[in-house]
Amino acid sequence: MYTFIRNGATYLQPLAFTRFQTFISCTAAFITYFMAGNIAWGIAIYYTIGSLIGSQLALRVAQKISTGQLKFILHSVKIALLIQLVIRVAFP
Repeated sequence: MYTFIRNGATYLQPLAFTRFQTFISCTAAFITYFMAGNIAWGIAIYYTIGSLIGSQLALRVAQKISTGQLKFILHSVKIALLIQLVIRVAFP
């Protein structure tokens, strides 16, 4: 996403590309797991419902935030993940 924004794209364009890539990846994974019979349907249904609600919510929120706010959110998430990684490595 940073690369797209640095090259002048709006943040909605990389968001759309990412959603499409995720859809293709998840579809391929579903087909593979389905053919192998490795799907836990009791859990998969809840993940599906959560994904559908989350994606719709993300679309609505993404249209209302500015690029500056998005950069702040991305940096905050990156720092939080880095802290989590350090804690997990330091205290296994």
